[in-house]
Amino acid sequence: MGEELEDVSQRGITVEESFLEVIRGRYALIRALGEGALGRTYLARDLDAGERRVAVKELLPSRMKRWKDYELFHRECEMLRSLDHPGIPRYYEHFTIEDEDGDAPDRLFLVQSYIEGRNLQDMLDKGYRFVEQEVRDILSQTLEVLDYLHQLNPPVIHRDIKPANLMMREDGSLVVIDFGAVRESVTAEGLGSTIVGTFGYMPPEQYAGAARAATDVFALGASAVQLLSGTPPGELFDGLHTFRLPEDLPVTIGLERVLLAMTEPEVDRRMQSAAEALEALKDEFLMIPRQTVVGRLPVPHEILPAPRPFPGFFLRDAYLGRSHLGVVMVNIIACLATLSFPIAVWMAGMVGFAVLGSFVFVCTLGMALAACARAFHDISVYRAGTYTLGEVTACLSDIGGERGAGVHLTYRYPAPGSYVYGSLATDDRAFLDLKPGDPLGVIYLPEKPEEHVMYAVPSTWSKRQENSHRRLAVEG
Repeated sequence: MGEELEDVSQRGITVEESFLEVIRGRYALIRALGEGALGRTYLARDLDAGERRVAVKELLPSRMKRWKDYELFHRECEMLRSLDHPGIPRYYEHFTIEDEDGDAPDRLFLVQSYIEGRNLQDMLDKGYRFVEQEVRDILSQTLEVLDYLHQLNPPVIHRDIKPANLMMREDGSLVVIDFGAVRESVTAEGLGSTIVGTFGYMPPEQYAGAARAATDVFALGASAVQLLSGTPPGELFDGLHTFRLPEDLPVTIGLERVLLAMTEPEVDRRMQSAAEALEALKDEFLMIPRQTVVGRLPVPHEILPAPRPFPGFFLRDAYLGRSHLGVVMVNIIACLATLSFPIAVWMAGMVGFAVLGSFVFVCTLGMALAACARAFHDISVYRAGTYTLGEVTACLSDIGGERGAGVHLTYRYPAPGSYVYGSLATDDRAFLDLKPGDPLGVIYLPEKPEEHVMYAVPSTWSKRQENSHRRLAVEG
């Protein structure tokens, strides 16, 4: 230590500059930045590199209870040496300092670039609450880093993603720090595996030591929920296998669906990769403010079976906007009416009119059978299909005469691996005020989603729209 101080004094730097210690005559420790389970991180000056500021992490022997901790530290450093991404601190070197007298254990150090900024946990602790656009930006930047890590061979799983390990620079760029937990996930083969992570951010499989890419996706999703709500994710678990979003989470429908998919406790039902989550964010499906949604339909969090065993008047024809059962009833009444005419005139002895009436009945019956067949086919599709959520991509309206405005919509909804696109034309007032981005309930056949698409519109929706128009007219 005396030689190091003498070397420092020769550089024209005094000890009074409040250095805690000078390591190897090169790294002058200024102050502690943070402390983890196995070590402590310092802000330091690299005196051999123009006094640039670096982060020096020291592993404390008193906290390292296993020889494996030493071995994994060196393997972690070798892994970090190979990483090259702007969202990860740059590796400079690692080294060991041995005690000359042999009375003290070896000291292990890791030197990386110093990230100027604030970690997100500190911002939360000071009362800052993030809005959706900020969280979406944080998610996108972090997912890009995770995608880079997960694409390496072998994949690198961070295993401790949380707000405290996400640093935000002054320019808003994000850096993932503290790779102390990653070492066991990438070196577990032949060394065994232990539980590493932070309670609340860990999905169930991590408690079993079975971390994979989807594990980091869960931790990031839980972190995003905390940034939006201020609630630690550990308080959102009901047991180990149920994670719930706060009911008043201030997000769009689209981000809510992404967060639900990222924080699904069952790993096989969760988003499997950072790339998948990043694609969902970039696609911006239903990323619209809730208060702007017109006639919002029930929002399913996942693809579900059709909501009713029998559709009643809730099922609307995708092109005509009319109830399928209504179509059946109208055609039955029309057939009965046209049938009663030839019977009545036949009984009155008017044979000519009876023949003409019979011809009209046959024509009406043919059209009725065709309409009913289409209606029953659509009903069968409805009952066999699933219910999910789509969004309007464009909406055009025109004047449809006495019936009011006609509506032409284009839409899309997610199918496995892609989107299904389509269009509909209707004079149903339930669709009148829809605009791009608004949600729309969709019934489709999961095996062949491109063959037939229908919309499930609540019967109360049109009435609610009409009441809204009347209220606006009165207020106007």
